[in-house]
Parts: sequence; C-alpha cells; structure tokens
Amino acid sequence: MGTTWVRINRLLLFVLHVIYGMAVVRFRFSHMSEQARLLKTQRWSQQLAKKLGIRVKVFGRATPLHPANCMLISNHISWFDIFAINSVTVARFVARADVQHWPVVGMLCKGAGTVFIDREKVRDAQRVNASISTALNNQECIAFFPEGTTTNGQELRPFKASLIQSAFETNATIQPIYLRYTNGAGDYSLDAAYIDDMSITDSLWLITGSRQLCIEIHFLEQLTPEGHDRRTLNKEVEAMIRAKHESLMGIAELQRQAGALGVDEAVASAG
Repeated sequence: MGTTWVRINRLLLFVLHVIYGMAVVRFRFSHMSEQARLLKTQRWSQQLAKKLGIRVKVFGRATPLHPANCMLISNHISWFDIFAINSVTVARFVARADVQHWPVVGMLCKGAGTVFIDREKVRDAQRVNASISTALNNQECIAFFPEGTTTNGQELRPFKASLIQSAFETNATIQPIYLRYTNGAGDYSLDAAYIDDMSITDSLWLITGSRQLCIEIHFLEQLTPEGHDRRTLNKEVEAMIRAKHESLMGIAELQRQAGALGVDEAVASAG
C-alpha cells in the first residue's frame, strides 16, 4: 500500500476515533466510576497510537495506572505526548491556556480534566499550584511539561520551577519522564514535533505519513521533595532528564558514525 493510501486510512481512523472519544467524554464519563474512566482513557489513548501508526515503547519501571499523590514531569515535543503518557499512566495534565482552543485536541483535554495555565500571567501559577495541590491531596496523579513549550526533540529548553511547588505542599512522589520519537532505524524523528507555527492539520499530515514512527517513554528514578527546595528539586529533575537525553543523543551519534565509517572506525574515533 502506498504512502498516500496509508495516510488517508490513518486520517480516517483518527477522525472516527476522535468522534468516538468526544462522544464518550460528553455522554458517558459522568456516569462512569473513576476507575472505569481511567481505564477508558488509557485504552482510548492506546488505540489512538495504533490508529496513527505510532508504536509506544516503555523503558524503566512504569508507574501504575493512576499513582496516588504523584507528579509526572516530562520534556515536551508533540501534542501527542499527552496521549502517549496516558496510554501507560493516566494523569491530569497541566497545559498552556491556548491548548483548550485547539481543534479536537482542546476538547479532549478539557474532557480529561486538564488544568490550563496562562504563562503570560505570573499570578496564574499560584492558581494552578492551588489546583494541583488539591488534586494531589485527593490522591490524584498530575503531569506537566516544565519547558513550557514544545521542542523538536533534539534539544531541551530550561525547566521552569513554578509548578513544582505543589510537591512540597503535598509531599508528592516525583516521576521524571524522558520522551523521544524515533524512526524504524532507531534514529531521532522530527515527524511528531509540533513546533513553530505548525497547525494540527500539518502535524497530522506528517505523523500519518511517517513509517515506523515510535515514541519512547523512559521512566527515570523517582524522587521526593525531602532535602530540597523548589529550585534544587527542579534542577535535579532537569539534570536527570537532560542526562538521559544526552546519553541517547551520544548513542545515536555513534550509530550514525558506525553507518558512515564502519563499526571499527567509529569505535576507534569514539575512543
């Protein structure tokens, strides 16, 4: 089957799946138990990945379906990041205020209980931190992207420390997560990157035309706020995620050299 027909098929499956998801959120969520909503969200997210042709690979010790009083902190590449994480561990996400106005994705995020933050307003972080603290005290799982925006996946932006304050107020467990998208050869892929002035339509066109697109979800070592203040905890989380990023970038470079020079020459040059 040619790329065009694969893309059309995936787009059609995506549209139908989103319509189904919006119907579930609109008409069924309010009548379901919390456990049933969590399982439905996880299953829907898993099916979304399959319909888009995205393989989800998990590394490390994944957190349970919805770990109590837990804060997931991750780098950010694509609008699909939320659904990728939800396919493993379902969380309430904190997202930029403009996300709620995105076609389709915004409605799904609102239905899933996403907390929206206006990063242009300093005081809005106080409101969001209060909402996060309430959710964590209610034994929920919260997730956010401290870079504040998406990147192409080959770089990391500095992490903002404002939203991590809630972890101290609730003594929450911190779960750092590193995300990266790869192609069939295991190299970094830009196909899922949602950056610059790209529209959802543009992003879907790239994703649905990609071959063997994979998202890797790396669960790193968990932390607690004990012994830290807000800034030192934020720096440690960033350092852990950055170390994983640089490690995998280094491996990718060695593999690239091995392909260009031959394995023996690449190993020699690395030494």
